[in-house]
Amino acid sequence: MSYKFYSQVLLSAFLIFALSCDSTFSPDDFDEQEPYVQDLSVNPGQIIFNAQQDGQKDTTVVLSLSVNGFNFEGDSLPYYSIFLDDENLPSIQGAFNKSSVLANTFEANVSILTSTIVFKTYTVLATPTLNGNNKNYAQSVISQTGVPINAPQILEVNNPNQVEIPSGSTTTIVLFTAKVTDMDGQDNLSQVLLNFRNSDGTMLSDDPFQMFDDGISNGGDTSGDEVAGDSVFTKSFSINSGNTPANRTAVYWAIDKSGLSSDTLETIFNIVDNE
Repeated sequence: MSYKFYSQVLLSAFLIFALSCDSTFSPDDFDEQEPYVQDLSVNPGQIIFNAQQDGQKDTTVVLSLSVNGFNFEGDSLPYYSIFLDDENLPSIQGAFNKSSVLANTFEANVSILTSTIVFKTYTVLATPTLNGNNKNYAQSVISQTGVPINAPQILEVNNPNQVEIPSGSTTTIVLFTAKVTDMDGQDNLSQVLLNFRNSDGTMLSDDPFQMFDDGISNGGDTSGDEVAGDSVFTKSFSINSGNTPANRTAVYWAIDKSGLSSDTLETIFNIVDNE
């Protein structure tokens, strides 16, 4: 069996997937006189483990596959191949079975050994054969969200220690940034937050300010972030002549989707007169 087919198809599939809102698709250019497949369905379409219900343990996930196949004569069957994360060779392969209920439908149940703390992506391909010369396929991408066991970490924070209040109609844009990582995966990050502690110990805001990694850097009271997806979260503020002098401490922290919180990092941030 040739594996070249799978590495080429997987690369093409991911390129198409990145440009598509759909999680399943089939190529348009193939010979309809030959066996072909369409409309791959995978259930569940998303795997999410819960800390309270599932805990931390080894477990088995069962994927129920269904695909429409045409021009399959006699005992011929389509095949499935399952890739884990970004691997180039399939970890699991097998043949579909003919549905006992629906014509032109083929089904399979695939058991996958995994752990409730693992974050994975399963790419499922359905193909007419395994000979490496298939002209068509159907694909579905399934994500597995594990139970987080690692709190986020703030690696670095940056902000000016002191900013002068501008005069007249001048506005000064001040950026606050935090480099944040999550060993359970960046997608597991829920919020990166910022607040300010006043000199009397009270907090400036009852609701912390949310920081973003969205690449929206048009200043003002938007995120001010320069590069989207680089794990540097940003919040910008405008300082103008209406501000008053204040000595404060900037407090940064991050929370993941399971509620685990990072340690807080603190820096000085003072607003002073321009005299």
